[in-house]
Amino acid sequence: MPEMVEEKKEQTPPAPARAPGARLEAIVRAWSVLAAACAGASLAFLLSFWGILGAATVGVGQGKLSGGAIGAGAVAAVAAAALVLRKLGGRMAYVKPGQGRWSRPGALVGIAALALFGAYAFYMLPSLSSPWWTDLWKVELFGKVLSVKPILFPSAAMFASVVLVAYLLLNRERWADFAIETEGELRKVSWPARKEFLGSSLVVVLVVAVISLFLHFVDEGLTLVMKRIGIGF
Repeated sequence: MPEMVEEKKEQTPPAPARAPGARLEAIVRAWSVLAAACAGASLAFLLSFWGILGAATVGVGQGKLSGGAIGAGAVAAVAAAALVLRKLGGRMAYVKPGQGRWSRPGALVGIAALALFGAYAFYMLPSLSSPWWTDLWKVELFGKVLSVKPILFPSAAMFASVVLVAYLLLNRERWADFAIETEGELRKVSWPARKEFLGSSLVVVLVVAVISLFLHFVDEGLTLVMKRIGIGF
């Protein structure tokens, strides 16, 4: 008996299971570092284009940056990442995991889609003659040559920052409860049968088509009458 007790004492306890949201929290932390890095790179390019911290003599791909600008961008990136992780790191853990499985990710994906559209619009904003559209690196992907331009970094920083802010807001307990309750209410909705759904959808499509044709012919008729009278044309 004493030997059995000693054997039990010598057994090491099993390692604690990893929290379900630990992997997601690590991804969010890495995402925040990526956003800070893109913002720092954007600052480095901006200062180099302005020539505030010296001439651009350091080669970066096919472009050149100022050494002082690179240092300022690196310091800004490290400071931003440290500030975000220190101030907001405690809020990156996914609250109430397993609840709101569709509403919460769906809201985040919707905001991310809008952010991606805004980032693309920002990417296309500079003119082709702008230094932001200088080719830094060229990569061939599936037979198509893609070029990395400086404007990619502020666009990526904008997208990553918006997604990060959206995640932090949706991860607040009050916002999470709202999304969870919304999904709960949607589950209570009595959806129509497939046949009824298709029939109702067909009726709506037909009514919209008839009204559209009616308005089209009315518009064409009024346009013709106005031209005959000579009003507005």
